[in-house]
Amino acid sequence: MSFDPYLYVAFGVGLLAGRLVQPPGRWVEAFTLAAVVVLLGLLGASLDSVPLLTLATAVPLAVGFAALLLGLTAGVYLLLARIAPPVPVPAVPKEVDRRFPVSLGLVATLLAGFALGHFVALPTGLAITWALYALLALVGFGLKLAWHGLRRAWVPVSASVVAACAAASVFAFTTGKGLDVSFATAFAFGWYTLAGPLVAARVGAALGLLAFLTNFLREDLTMLLSPVVGHRLRGEGLAALGGATSMDTTLYFVTRYGDAEAGSLALASGLILTVTASLLLPALLAL
Repeated sequence: MSFDPYLYVAFGVGLLAGRLVQPPGRWVEAFTLAAVVVLLGLLGASLDSVPLLTLATAVPLAVGFAALLLGLTAGVYLLLARIAPPVPVPAVPKEVDRRFPVSLGLVATLLAGFALGHFVALPTGLAITWALYALLALVGFGLKLAWHGLRRAWVPVSASVVAACAAASVFAFTTGKGLDVSFATAFAFGWYTLAGPLVAARVGAALGLLAFLTNFLREDLTMLLSPVVGHRLRGEGLAALGGATSMDTTLYFVTRYGDAEAGSLALASGLILTVTASLLLPALLAL
């Protein structure tokens, strides 16, 4: 994700259109899922310029760091939910295709995009931008706003921040990476286009790639895990997993696999974490 004002224009246009056309219809979900598939494929293809040897050494560390972040975030959220339980909402039955789980399809799409990117030159930068415009417009179109949910935005924000502190400390201690790099990577909250360049500029390309991949994988793993853990974590928990990306790329997953009414909360928590990341990352790397 990045600070592109047109992303929010696209979301606003979709939101306004969705208020004018009620009910929106079943086609919205199908088109939204198609936009997610396209976006994941393009994200996979965007890694085509990274040498395979470099990826082979950086990916295991990034996967471990991303998994640690998500695991601790889920754990902290579940603890907060016990301390301050959310207002119960009626569970909406989700239609599940047991023949081919959604997560497997998304994994296949990501890997297929990565493979295709090595054989076909794709304008991934521009294509990803337009895929995001389409995704946000469609999410806005089908979004059910519940303003009372904003009072609970502190829950996913707190879970993300506490888990980032814990994960960065564990990662730095176990791998020997600097606390500055570890905390800067964790406090990007999934914003890989900020974390990668900033860390690379301050401490070198190798650690910049690690920061990029960790946050890139956090976003992708949130998408892949949402159909599996959404019934347990609900909207608040999925918003915490998505971190800063819960206001754009993972917003669909929060509302689809968590709670349909969690859109307002996800937007608010994602915005707060985005601002937090933009303020803290330069400071952390300057220590």
